[in-house]
Amino acid sequence: MLIDECTQLTKLAQDVTDLKKYAADLGKFRDRLSKIKPLVEELSSIETATKAFREKGLMDFDFSHKTDALLGETAFVLSKFQKDRGWLIEEFKGKSFQKFESKIADLKNELETYFQEVWITYKRQKLPKTNPDLLELLEKDQGWKIKVQRVKSRLAKINAVAFPQDSGQFQKIDQEIALLVSEWNSLSSGEVPIAVQDFLKAATTHGATLDRFTPEIKAWLDEKGLSRFFYIRVSN
Repeated sequence: MLIDECTQLTKLAQDVTDLKKYAADLGKFRDRLSKIKPLVEELSSIETATKAFREKGLMDFDFSHKTDALLGETAFVLSKFQKDRGWLIEEFKGKSFQKFESKIADLKNELETYFQEVWITYKRQKLPKTNPDLLELLEKDQGWKIKVQRVKSRLAKINAVAFPQDSGQFQKIDQEIALLVSEWNSLSSGEVPIAVQDFLKAATTHGATLDRFTPEIKAWLDEKGLSRFFYIRVSN
Protein backbone atom coordinates (compact mmCIF):
# COMPACT_ATOMS: atom_id res chain seq x y z
CA MET A 1 0.00 0.00 0.00
CA LEU A 2 2.74 2.41 1.01
CA ILE A 3 4.81 1.46 -2.04
CA ASP A 4 1.84 2.17 -4.34
CA GLU A 5 1.24 5.54 -2.70
CA CYS A 6 4.93 6.43 -2.99
CA THR A 7 4.91 5.40 -6.66
CA GLN A 8 1.83 7.51 -7.28
CA LEU A 9 3.38 10.45 -5.44
CA THR A 10 6.55 10.11 -7.52
CA LYS A 11 4.49 10.13 -10.71
CA LEU A 12 2.57 13.23 -9.58
CA ALA A 13 5.84 14.96 -8.73
CA GLN A 14 7.18 14.09 -12.19
CA ASP A 15 3.98 15.40 -13.78
CA VAL A 16 4.36 18.69 -11.87
CA THR A 17 7.98 18.92 -13.01
CA ASP A 18 6.97 18.24 -16.62
CA LEU A 19 4.17 20.81 -16.45
CA LYS A 20 6.60 23.45 -15.17
CA LYS A 21 8.97 22.58 -17.99
CA TYR A 22 6.21 22.70 -20.61
CA ALA A 23 4.96 26.00 -19.18
CA ALA A 24 8.44 27.44 -19.68
CA ASP A 25 8.42 26.09 -23.24
CA LEU A 26 4.92 27.37 -24.04
CA GLY A 27 6.27 29.66 -26.74
CA LYS A 28 7.96 26.72 -28.45
CA PHE A 29 4.76 24.67 -28.30
CA ARG A 30 2.82 27.52 -29.86
CA ASP A 31 5.43 27.91 -32.58
CA ARG A 32 5.29 24.19 -33.38
CA LEU A 33 1.49 24.27 -33.32
CA SER A 34 1.42 27.17 -35.80
CA LYS A 35 3.51 25.04 -38.19
CA ILE A 36 1.63 21.77 -37.69
CA LYS A 37 -1.87 23.26 -38.01
CA PRO A 38 -1.51 24.11 -41.75
CA LEU A 39 -0.19 20.58 -42.38
CA VAL A 40 -3.26 19.10 -40.71
CA GLU A 41 -5.49 21.34 -42.84
CA GLU A 42 -3.67 20.26 -46.01
CA LEU A 43 -4.05 16.58 -45.12
CA SER A 44 -7.72 17.16 -44.42
CA SER A 45 -8.30 18.89 -47.77
CA ILE A 46 -6.46 16.09 -49.60
CA GLU A 47 -8.60 13.46 -47.88
CA THR A 48 -11.85 15.33 -48.64
CA ALA A 49 -11.05 15.85 -52.34
CA THR A 50 -9.88 12.25 -52.73
CA LYS A 51 -13.12 11.00 -51.23
CA ALA A 52 -15.16 13.18 -53.62
CA PHE A 53 -13.33 11.93 -56.72
CA ARG A 54 -13.55 8.33 -55.51
CA GLU A 55 -17.32 8.65 -55.00
CA LYS A 56 -17.62 9.81 -58.62
CA GLY A 57 -15.59 6.81 -59.79
CA LEU A 58 -12.80 9.06 -61.07
CA MET A 59 -9.89 7.66 -59.04
CA ASP A 60 -8.29 5.19 -61.43
CA PHE A 61 -4.80 5.65 -60.00
CA ASP A 62 -3.77 4.04 -56.72
CA PHE A 63 -2.11 6.48 -54.31
CA SER A 64 -2.58 4.18 -51.31
CA HIS A 65 1.11 3.24 -51.05
CA LYS A 66 2.01 6.91 -50.63
CA THR A 67 -0.89 7.86 -48.39
CA ASP A 68 -0.39 4.79 -46.19
CA ALA A 69 3.28 5.65 -45.69
CA LEU A 70 2.39 9.22 -44.76
CA LEU A 71 -0.38 8.08 -42.42
CA GLY A 72 2.13 5.75 -40.76
CA GLU A 73 4.50 8.65 -40.11
CA THR A 74 1.62 10.77 -38.81
CA ALA A 75 0.62 7.98 -36.41
CA PHE A 76 4.24 7.76 -35.26
CA VAL A 77 4.35 11.50 -34.51
CA LEU A 78 1.09 11.30 -32.54
CA SER A 79 2.30 8.27 -30.62
CA LYS A 80 5.55 9.98 -29.65
CA PHE A 81 3.71 13.14 -28.60
CA GLN A 82 1.25 11.18 -26.43
CA LYS A 83 4.09 9.38 -24.65
CA ASP A 84 6.27 12.44 -24.22
CA ARG A 85 4.90 15.94 -24.75
CA GLY A 86 8.40 17.34 -24.82
CA TRP A 87 9.30 15.21 -27.86
CA LEU A 88 7.34 17.59 -30.07
CA ILE A 89 9.67 20.52 -29.37
CA GLU A 90 12.88 18.65 -28.58
CA GLU A 91 13.00 16.04 -31.35
CA PHE A 92 10.38 16.91 -33.97
CA LYS A 93 12.16 19.95 -35.39
CA GLY A 94 14.70 21.02 -37.97
CA LYS A 95 15.32 18.45 -40.71
CA SER A 96 12.94 15.95 -39.11
CA PHE A 97 10.02 18.37 -39.33
CA GLN A 98 11.03 19.70 -42.75
CA LYS A 99 11.17 16.17 -44.16
CA PHE A 100 7.66 15.44 -42.88
CA GLU A 101 6.41 18.79 -44.21
CA SER A 102 7.99 18.11 -47.61
CA LYS A 103 6.30 14.71 -47.93
CA ILE A 104 2.89 16.24 -47.30
CA ALA A 105 3.55 19.00 -49.86
CA ASP A 106 4.75 16.49 -52.48
CA LEU A 107 1.69 14.28 -52.04
CA LYS A 108 -0.63 17.29 -52.12
CA ASN A 109 0.94 18.62 -55.34
CA GLU A 110 0.84 15.21 -57.01
CA LEU A 111 -2.81 14.66 -56.12
CA GLU A 112 -3.83 18.18 -57.15
CA THR A 113 -2.16 17.72 -60.54
CA TYR A 114 -3.97 14.42 -60.94
CA PHE A 115 -7.32 15.95 -59.91
CA GLN A 116 -6.88 18.83 -62.38
CA GLU A 117 -6.16 16.46 -65.27
CA VAL A 118 -9.12 14.22 -64.39
CA TRP A 119 -11.36 17.27 -64.00
CA ILE A 120 -10.44 18.58 -67.46
CA THR A 121 -11.36 15.21 -68.98
CA TYR A 122 -14.60 15.12 -66.97
CA LYS A 123 -15.63 18.59 -68.18
CA ARG A 124 -14.75 17.73 -71.77
CA GLN A 125 -17.19 14.83 -71.59
CA LYS A 126 -19.96 16.73 -69.81
CA LEU A 127 -19.87 20.27 -71.20
CA PRO A 128 -21.60 21.18 -74.47
CA LYS A 129 -19.25 22.04 -77.32
CA THR A 130 -19.79 25.78 -77.24
CA ASN A 131 -17.98 28.05 -79.68
CA PRO A 132 -16.69 31.37 -78.26
CA ASP A 133 -16.77 33.10 -81.66
CA LEU A 134 -20.29 31.85 -82.32
CA LEU A 135 -21.41 33.11 -78.91
CA GLU A 136 -19.84 36.50 -79.62
CA LEU A 137 -21.71 36.66 -82.91
CA LEU A 138 -25.09 35.63 -81.48
CA GLU A 139 -24.64 38.07 -78.60
CA LYS A 140 -24.80 40.92 -81.11
CA ASP A 141 -28.48 40.08 -81.68
CA GLN A 142 -30.68 41.65 -78.99
CA GLY A 143 -33.02 38.68 -79.04
CA TRP A 144 -30.24 36.34 -77.89
CA LYS A 145 -28.05 38.72 -75.93
CA ILE A 146 -29.35 37.82 -72.46
CA LYS A 147 -29.35 34.07 -73.21
CA VAL A 148 -25.82 34.18 -74.59
CA GLN A 149 -24.55 36.18 -71.61
CA ARG A 150 -26.13 33.64 -69.28
CA VAL A 151 -24.38 30.79 -71.11
CA LYS A 152 -21.02 32.62 -71.06
CA SER A 153 -21.38 33.50 -67.37
CA ARG A 154 -22.22 29.94 -66.36
CA LEU A 155 -19.40 28.53 -68.48
CA ALA A 156 -16.89 30.96 -66.91
CA LYS A 157 -18.12 30.01 -63.44
CA ILE A 158 -17.56 26.31 -64.13
CA ASN A 159 -14.14 26.84 -65.73
CA ALA A 160 -13.00 29.02 -62.81
CA VAL A 161 -12.91 25.89 -60.61
CA ALA A 162 -9.53 24.13 -60.80
CA PHE A 163 -11.22 20.99 -59.49
CA PRO A 164 -14.01 20.27 -56.95
CA GLN A 165 -12.73 20.28 -53.37
CA ASP A 166 -15.49 18.09 -51.92
CA SER A 167 -18.65 16.14 -52.78
CA GLY A 168 -20.85 19.18 -52.16
CA GLN A 169 -18.96 21.30 -54.67
CA PHE A 170 -19.02 18.41 -57.15
CA GLN A 171 -22.80 18.27 -56.86
CA LYS A 172 -23.19 22.03 -57.32
CA ILE A 173 -20.98 22.08 -60.42
CA ASP A 174 -22.82 19.10 -61.90
CA GLN A 175 -26.03 21.11 -61.47
CA GLU A 176 -24.40 24.10 -63.16
CA ILE A 177 -23.31 21.88 -66.06
CA ALA A 178 -26.85 20.50 -66.43
CA LEU A 179 -28.25 24.05 -66.55
CA LEU A 180 -25.58 25.09 -69.06
CA VAL A 181 -26.41 22.14 -71.33
CA SER A 182 -30.10 23.04 -71.17
CA GLU A 183 -29.46 26.72 -71.91
CA TRP A 184 -27.05 25.94 -74.76
CA ASN A 185 -29.52 23.49 -76.32
CA SER A 186 -32.33 26.04 -76.12
CA LEU A 187 -30.03 28.61 -77.70
CA SER A 188 -28.85 26.43 -80.58
CA SER A 189 -32.03 24.52 -81.37
CA GLY A 190 -35.38 25.67 -82.66
CA GLU A 191 -34.47 29.33 -83.01
CA VAL A 192 -31.48 28.64 -85.27
CA PRO A 193 -32.09 26.41 -88.31
CA ILE A 194 -29.73 23.42 -88.64
CA ALA A 195 -28.25 24.71 -91.90
CA VAL A 196 -27.53 28.06 -90.26
CA GLN A 197 -25.99 26.36 -87.21
CA ASP A 198 -23.64 24.35 -89.42
CA PHE A 199 -22.67 27.43 -91.42
CA LEU A 200 -22.03 29.55 -88.33
CA LYS A 201 -19.97 26.82 -86.66
CA ALA A 202 -17.83 26.48 -89.79
CA ALA A 203 -17.55 30.24 -90.33
CA THR A 204 -16.44 30.87 -86.74
CA THR A 205 -13.83 28.09 -86.69
CA HIS A 206 -11.88 27.08 -89.81
CA GLY A 207 -14.06 29.07 -92.23
CA ALA A 208 -17.03 28.22 -94.46
CA THR A 209 -16.81 27.75 -98.22
CA LEU A 210 -18.85 30.16 -100.35
CA ASP A 211 -21.12 27.40 -101.67
CA ARG A 212 -22.43 26.92 -98.12
CA PHE A 213 -23.68 30.50 -98.05
CA THR A 214 -27.14 29.66 -99.38
CA PRO A 215 -30.05 32.09 -99.91
CA GLU A 216 -31.69 30.58 -96.80
CA ILE A 217 -28.67 31.42 -94.67
CA LYS A 218 -28.32 34.91 -96.18
CA ALA A 219 -32.00 35.63 -95.51
CA TRP A 220 -31.68 34.47 -91.91
CA LEU A 221 -28.55 36.58 -91.29
CA ASP A 222 -30.21 39.61 -92.90
CA GLU A 223 -33.29 39.15 -90.73
CA LYS A 224 -31.16 39.05 -87.57
CA GLY A 225 -28.98 41.94 -88.67
CA LEU A 226 -25.85 39.78 -88.59
CA SER A 227 -24.82 39.93 -92.26
CA ARG A 228 -22.60 42.96 -91.66
CA PHE A 229 -20.31 40.88 -89.46
CA PHE A 230 -19.31 38.55 -92.31
CA TYR A 231 -16.56 39.22 -94.87
CA ILE A 232 -15.40 37.20 -97.88
CA ARG A 233 -11.69 36.44 -98.01
CA VAL A 234 -9.68 34.30 -100.44
CA SER A 235 -8.18 31.28 -98.70
CA ASN A 236 -4.53 30.36 -99.28
